[in-house]
Amino acid sequence: MSAWDDLVGAALLGTQRRRPDPTRLPAAVRPLVAAAPEEALLTAAAALANYRRAGYVPARPAQRSPVAEPDGRPLVPPAARRRLHRVPPDLLGEWLEAVHARGMRVPPEHLPALAEAARTRPALRPLLAAVAGPAGSWLGERNPDWSFLVAVPEPEAWERGGPLQRRAWLRRSLATDPGAARDALRATWSREQAGDRADFLALLRPHVAPADEPFLEAALDDRAGPVREAAADLLARLPGSRLAARMRERAARVVRPDGDRLVVEPPDPGDAALRRDAGGARDPRQLLRCVVGATPLDHWSAWGRPEQLVDRAGAPRAGWTLAAGRQRDALWGAALLATADPAEVDGAFAEMVGGLPARLHRPAVAVLAERLPPQAMTSLVGLLPVPWTPELGTAVLDWLAAHAGNRGLGAAARTAGRTAPTRCLRHPVATAALPVGAAPWYRELAATLTFRREMHEELSR
Repeated sequence: MSAWDDLVGAALLGTQRRRPDPTRLPAAVRPLVAAAPEEALLTAAAALANYRRAGYVPARPAQRSPVAEPDGRPLVPPAARRRLHRVPPDLLGEWLEAVHARGMRVPPEHLPALAEAARTRPALRPLLAAVAGPAGSWLGERNPDWSFLVAVPEPEAWERGGPLQRRAWLRRSLATDPGAARDALRATWSREQAGDRADFLALLRPHVAPADEPFLEAALDDRAGPVREAAADLLARLPGSRLAARMRERAARVVRPDGDRLVVEPPDPGDAALRRDAGGARDPRQLLRCVVGATPLDHWSAWGRPEQLVDRAGAPRAGWTLAAGRQRDALWGAALLATADPAEVDGAFAEMVGGLPARLHRPAVAVLAERLPPQAMTSLVGLLPVPWTPELGTAVLDWLAAHAGNRGLGAAARTAGRTAPTRCLRHPVATAALPVGAAPWYRELAATLTFRREMHEELSR
């Protein structure tokens, strides 16, 4: 029996029934053991534990570990290094992205702490891997928990990379080499997990093109519901697609003018072909929204101008809002905003606002601020798609400044503080004196904008 086993046995049975045998202990440990049995047991266990660690003999001789490859990028400036300890978790991604955009790297001694932060926040991993460089790869090869730092050669990222590395490659390639990105996606599509397939289609959304139609038509029959929904949404963003043509035919049957009204007959939920084109939806109201939302907006032009149609009784406004956002139609968007109702504020409504031309963002927010109560505006701000344009960021900050005393706008202020583009960081909210009677969120918003401005300025010195 080993000395450690002897101590464990005594601890389990109790020192009154069994006392440790001091002769089993190493000679260096014996003088530390006291006379009282309980104290002797604990002291011996502590001393023996350290003795075992210090005296451990590796199974094979230690080998010199290779050093990391050299990294020629400059380190972030000293001021940025000092700030790194104060960057809050929700701004760390922005800091890393700014470092990468400037072609810099973080000091190696900061990488372990950043890797631990990225281990529990997956969204940080691609950004950290980019700024960590060879030193990050060296760490990732030696700690399985940080394996996301291991660099994968760009040509092999799609085939050999981890989930986040593959998404980053696809996002980057869709912007720089869309043909290669689409070929890679189609080549591995049948082997991908359902969740990955849905995520890949979401990445395709800003780049969807008519050439994608055959691939997306096949995805309408995917066994996974989220994939079918994503495919139907993408096809609805192509007014010239076959799905849009089928929805146009259905729209002519379910919506028709009758004097000053629009008569709506909900689609038949038993129509299997319609359910397929709607991504699997079954509820009649949801089916109606899918039909109208995927119908090209020029279908309704024979009945009048958008501003005339949106106010008619029975108007399928939810479907038109969905279509205006998908097709980025400024005329329909303006008409729907001018008659907006708080109950209409949802993700599709926010996409419609965000999809307006940048020159219309400030007047659009001004119109909505007059029509919607602060609670509905707060919901809208939280749903606006990112990235915001400078015009949209300025408009939201203007609205918040005009309601500085409203204590219910904290959620909108937190979103604006993190999301406003860098060109908005010198907005009067951050640079002017604190208004009398301002709610607590106003000071926090000003502090966040100032912190972000200083963060970017330090990286630019």
